[in-house]
Formats: sequence, structure tokens, C-alpha cells
Amino acid sequence: MKGRIVGVVLAAGASRRFGARDKLAARISGRAMVQAPARALSGLGLSRRAAITRTPRQPHALRGTGTALWSVGHRRPQAASLRRAVRGARATGASHLLIVLGDMPGIGRAELRALLRHGGLHPAMATDGRSLAPPALIPRRIFGPLLRLRGDRGAGALLRRRPDLRRVPLGAGALRDVDRPEDLRPPRTG
Repeated sequence: MKGRIVGVVLAAGASRRFGARDKLAARISGRAMVQAPARALSGLGLSRRAAITRTPRQPHALRGTGTALWSVGHRRPQAASLRRAVRGARATGASHLLIVLGDMPGIGRAELRALLRHGGLHPAMATDGRSLAPPALIPRRIFGPLLRLRGDRGAGALLRRRPDLRRVPLGAGALRDVDRPEDLRPPRTG
């Protein structure tokens, strides 16, 4: 896909359901959880990679991933992180914004490449065949509506209503979202 694509890891959530520990620093396969989506953004030919964090200090878990930090501040609703990502992408002249969540350790380059192949003029979002979930690829023409979102709403609510949305099938393991400590356990098979 041609264009100036900015990839952003949303990593500013309060993680209330996870308890007192820093969820994004939780170890999965020997690495902090947030490192998997941050590293997946490398090698995709993106014009810029960034992470939305609560503070302007780089979290230890993101060191060495090559991501810039765009701070949103403490105790901000979900939409504030998304708006910060959109403003950052718009400021760089991006044609698209590729959104990845910091608590989805199953996301890799192959999944993100699949989204990039289905983008273009239309937004694209991942599906496991039953429901839609991040990651998502959003063209610049949708940045305005995203900037109007408020509260604890992400891009999904807006994208799901679009008739031009491209649904990109990804495996359920790739779309695993970690919200609670028990979600760190490997999924049961069989």
C-alpha cells in the first residue's frame, strides 16, 4: 500500500481490571506485553511509529522498540488516546493511521501486513469471523470524525457503522486482548 502511514500503539489505559501491576509490563514469552505490538510495527515501511502513553517519560517496557512517545496525560478517557494518535498522524501529513493496542500480544507483522493490503481509500479492521476488533487502518478522510469522539469510546464504534469498512480475517489468537491477570494464561486448546 502506498502512502505515509503512521503506526501507533495505544498504551495509555489505566488497566483498572488488571490490578495494581502495570499490565503492559506483564511478561509474556519473556518480554513485556507491549513490546509485541510495538515491535510488530517495525519493518512495515511506516513513515512513523509512536506509542500513546500516560506520561512523557518512556516506559521501561517500550525502550528499544523504536517508537516515539506521544503523551496524553493521566486519567484521560479512551477517546483522548485516539484523538492524540489522530492529531499526531495528521501533524506528520499521514495518509493513514494504523492503530494497534498495547495489550494484544498476539499481533505480529503478518497480521498488520494483512490490514495494510486491504486499506487504501477504505478503513480496515480485523475480525475473527464473529466480531470486529483492533488493529485498524484508518484513512485520513476519517480523521475528522475520530477527533469528535469523546469518553470511553474507541474507533471501533465509528468504523463498525461504515458501509465501506474492509473486514480482514485474522486468527483469534492474534486478537487476544489481555484485560485481567488470568488473561495471561495461554488459551486452552481442544
